[in-house]
Amino acid sequence: MKTIFSITAAVLLLSTMSMMAQDRIFNYTYQSNVLNKGQKELEVWTTVLQGKTDYYREIQNRVEYEIGLGANLQTAFYLNSMQKAGFDNITGEIVMEPTEISISNEWKYKFSDAVANKIGFGGYAEIEVATDELELELKAIFDKKIGNTLHAVNLVFEPEWETTTKDGRVTTNTAYRYEVNYALSYNINKKWNLGAEFIDRNINYKKDNSTQSALFGGPTISYSSNNFWVMLTALPQVSGLHNPDGMKGMNVDEFTKFETRLAFSFAF
Repeated sequence: MKTIFSITAAVLLLSTMSMMAQDRIFNYTYQSNVLNKGQKELEVWTTVLQGKTDYYREIQNRVEYEIGLGANLQTAFYLNSMQKAGFDNITGEIVMEPTEISISNEWKYKFSDAVANKIGFGGYAEIEVATDELELELKAIFDKKIGNTLHAVNLVFEPEWETTTKDGRVTTNTAYRYEVNYALSYNINKKWNLGAEFIDRNINYKKDNSTQSALFGGPTISYSSNNFWVMLTALPQVSGLHNPDGMKGMNVDEFTKFETRLAFSFAF
């Protein structure tokens, strides 16, 4: 009888873990878990970036359709849009740039689990295609659940190729983005998690070998119930690390002073 009870408890535990396998609790820092085979998720992201020397606001929207392929592998397809508006020193007006549309394809593989193994480890690759730009994003994902806390680290490398014109000729500008993300979260109860995320962002421009970077950090809160989760993160810039032209304080040339992201998902 004791054996039957143990087996039943184990099956229920695994089933619960299976249903909650893709619950995310961080907005910017990825976890190693993946969808189960045949499971699907629809995710919606909205990110608002604002604050430079003068007025600036940028809104990024992503709609993602994820599919679990089994054998610790999942893929996803995105439709992305971005709108920008900023103060123009020449005209003295707020100028809104044309909306940018792009598509993305993501692949993610889980090598080890954050609960069952000593450390969770996943690999991530995403390609994004726009009319004038191509991006490749690669991530090494590490995470570990310790008691009621979850810790995660992402190492990110993202080369970008933007097509422009110079002196009447088509040319391609190359940039390399590097990020180190660290996130921690405390499990308040079965539905709520409260934590923080920290990101060291760097970008290197190949044309003049210049580098800019800044440190971001802020609180994040997430809620999950059955097949639904929602997350909210506030991410102010803490400090500029490499600023252009010897500027001190925040780096508002390449980055913004503040950003926030709301994301939610439904699995089916």
